[in-house]
Formats: sequence, C-alpha cells, structure tokens
Amino acid sequence: MLAVVTGTAGFVGSHLVDELLARGATVRAVTRPRTHGRAPLDPRVELHEIDLLDSAAVARSPAWEGATHVFHVAGVTKARSARQFRLGNVVPTENIVAALAALPSPPRMVLVSSQAAAGPARAADAPVREDDTPGPIEAYGESKLAAERAARAHGARVPIVIVRPCAVYGTRDRDFLHAFRQATGRVAFYASPAGQVISIVHVRDLVDGLIRAAEAPGAAGRTYFLANEAPVTWRTLYHAVAQAAGAAPVDVQLPRAIVLAAAWACDAASAVTGMTTLLSRHKAALTVPGWWICDAGRARRELGWAPRVPLQSGLLDTYHWYTRAGWLRGRKPSVAARLPEEPEA
Repeated sequence: MLAVVTGTAGFVGSHLVDELLARGATVRAVTRPRTHGRAPLDPRVELHEIDLLDSAAVARSPAWEGATHVFHVAGVTKARSARQFRLGNVVPTENIVAALAALPSPPRMVLVSSQAAAGPARAADAPVREDDTPGPIEAYGESKLAAERAARAHGARVPIVIVRPCAVYGTRDRDFLHAFRQATGRVAFYASPAGQVISIVHVRDLVDGLIRAAEAPGAAGRTYFLANEAPVTWRTLYHAVAQAAGAAPVDVQLPRAIVLAAAWACDAASAVTGMTTLLSRHKAALTVPGWWICDAGRARRELGWAPRVPLQSGLLDTYHWYTRAGWLRGRKPSVAARLPEEPEA
C-alpha cells in the first residue's frame, strides 16, 4: 500500500500513520503550510506541503502520483462560523477528490467524516444507521455532510469510502481532555446532560476500521459507522475516569440556560480575539438530543471489523498518557478501577 494521509499532525491522523507504518505501508503525509513542523513525523514518512484550499496547488502536487489509497483525515471540529467549517471541511475535500479524479488511475479515497453528519438518534432503541436520511443539527455536522456529498460527486471516477466515527477518545486527543479534567477534579461539571447517551470508540479501533475500509474489495461506494457495541452515558464515563484516577468528584449538572449563556459569551470573545473556543453555540446544540448513538453493524458484517479496546482499559490508558504528557495532573490510580455497571443505554 502506498498511502497518502492528510491531517497527520492531528489526533486520528498521527495514529493512522503509526499503524500504516507498522503494517509495512509506504506513507506520504500531506500537511498544510501552517501545520508544518508542529508534530515530528517518522523519518520514513514522505512529506508534501500543500495548501488544501488552493485547488491548483492540490491538483499539481506529486503527492498523489502512484498512490493506491488516500486517507483524508484533515478537518476542523471547532470554528467560529459556518463559513469557517466549510473552508476547513468541504473545500479541501472538493479539491482533493477533483485532483484524484484527474489521475489516470485514481486511488481509493477513505473520507473520515463524523456521526455529526448523520445527526442524533430518535430514541435509545433506534441508533442511527447509514441508510437513514441525514439530519445534522449544527454547522460542523452540516459541513461534514457537505464534504461527503462533494466526494460522492466524483464517485463514478474515484472509489470512495466514507467512514463516520462516533465520539473518538484515546492518547493524544485534546477534545476528551476537558472531560478527563472535570472527572478528576473536586467538582465534575456536566455541560451535556449526565444521562445523555453517546456512542464511543477508541482511536486504535477507529484506525483499524479505516484501514479495513481502505482494503475491503466491496467497500467502495459504501458508508460505515464505527462505534463500540454498547453506548454509554456521560455519567458512566466521568465515574469510570474518576475511579481510574482515584478521584471522587461531586457531580454538578449545569443548567442549560447557563450553558447557552456561556456559549454566547465564548462566541462573542471569539469574534473579538479571532480564537476558537471549546464551547460555542454550535457545540451547545450537541447537548440537546438525548441519544448520540449509531449502529456499526454494517462495518462488522462487511469489513470484519470489531472494537478490541475495552472501554475500561482504554480510559485508564488514556488517563495515564495524559498524566505522563503533563496535560493532566496525576493522581494515584486505583488498581482495582472498574467501569461502573450502568445499564442506561
């Protein structure tokens, strides 16, 4: 496999590069000019610096020549406006797939989308499936769905596989870091309802699914959710992390009015400073539905994929990594840490 990977400086992309190299693939990394040098890459990786917003630069890049697979992982999860989400998620996809379509023999493209492109589930017993009509509820999900459609527009020429991960956690991740900080402090504040049910997957399992999607002969033209079989609540996650860290925080559910007010304040601050924040009106919208759950049955049947990282050990491993990296203040871990029994899903 000669694999081209975008987003190698990020959480999922860096893990994907590691696994591809471990499996003996030749890897080329496509980086944007502003991300070059942020994360050291394995010397075996061939680096190609491209402005993904410049269609001409993308089209003339030698990065695609001879590639058998392209993993488009790069994107933005936080932005101040729908336009910024489009620039981060849709335009690069349009430019890459158009460049691939112009090649004599286009490689297979694996597009890393998101469960947000499909939207939330209607009920606890009705997880979202790939053939359901998409219903994104905020700008990020809308931009990921638009990216999917941009890729599909070239589906007759480029073999496209779309993978929609649910909430992804693991080492090197900064989005779940906030939840870990809350769960290991004196007080655990819930911005989302503590009983909100979410699908979750460890980054190692996600990466395995991406590679299976790239290699499975019948996967071209298909869409796949990747998620653990059993969804969990935020309360379950917080308590599992707290127990792993030897912490016992007091749970405090933030009223929705406070979350919305904070989101508006963060948006106002972003407009002044130009910086994006973890909380925004787009993110606040995600706290409303009760069920962010999806069904990964198709990936199990067609790709032979199954998650192998138990949630308990995945959370414990992530916690230890955060403390070693200095991202989280360490506590003496509980040797007998166990995931609480909670049949809420």
